[in-house]
Amino acid sequence: MRILVTGASGRLGGTLVERLVAAGHEVLGWSGATHGRCGGVELRPVDLTDQRAVTLALTEADPEAILHTAAVTSAEAAYRQPQRAAAVNIGATRHLAAWAARHDRRFLYTSTDLVFDGAKSWYGEHDPAEPILEYGRTKRAAEPFVMAIPRGVVARLSLLFGPSRHGTPSFFDLALDALGRGEPRSFFEDEFRTPVDYRTAAAILERLVVSGATGIVHVGGRERLSRFELMRRAAIVRGLDPDLVRANRQADHPAPEPRPADVSLDTTRLATLLPGLERPGIENALDETDPLGGSAATTPSPA
Repeated sequence: MRILVTGASGRLGGTLVERLVAAGHEVLGWSGATHGRCGGVELRPVDLTDQRAVTLALTEADPEAILHTAAVTSAEAAYRQPQRAAAVNIGATRHLAAWAARHDRRFLYTSTDLVFDGAKSWYGEHDPAEPILEYGRTKRAAEPFVMAIPRGVVARLSLLFGPSRHGTPSFFDLALDALGRGEPRSFFEDEFRTPVDYRTAAAILERLVVSGATGIVHVGGRERLSRFELMRRAAIVRGLDPDLVRANRQADHPAPEPRPADVSLDTTRLATLLPGLERPGIENALDETDPLGGSAATTPSPA
């Protein structure tokens, strides 16, 4: 399949390009401003807020499917620059989805677990999406444009973590580097997600885009973990001192916007759509010698 990946120079996008190329797809990669190659694919810088440029680039690329991962993904950036976040996360998604609808092409949009307010656990696809972060609001606002097209699918991603070999270093990467230098770091023990590593997320998205699935699909790991639990287990896997991983609480670090306490995702539909899906536990996901990401986690979600 001829597949266009937006955000191909990012951590998820770059991993996805590698996965798609390895699976035998013809891959085209768009970046915001980055030149060069990623996963053997030449990147094309395209300003997604320039509709004329996007339309011309789409006509030239003529993809059978679009995997739209490009976004303003930082909650802080979305809060500080709401107009920019709206232009990229909402406006560009609407334009890409409309092109896909006109040309009867497959369109997969990566949304986020932060479309939820965090008032409960194990959110399902049919639970009301009521974001309390500006980032979540922009991602939620774009979802109806994808839902409205015949071959559209919204993949709501949970917290992504390393190893990552693309884009700028993630918070996860920087934290492990600090722990490796013997510097203690603190992480919330009262903020819960269902983390999934980049390689597994890319494998899931590749399977979803070639499937006939439509609508909303929750994409996450099998375990509900706090950031503190995630980082402590990661430290142990990497042979670092777990006592350097300290626990704190959201109230200890007031932010301009309230953060949702629990946006763990119920991935029952994902498991049904992709029979035999393997999602590694934290320990296997962090084993960089295992190209397939390891085996299933031991503490399952409702999926």
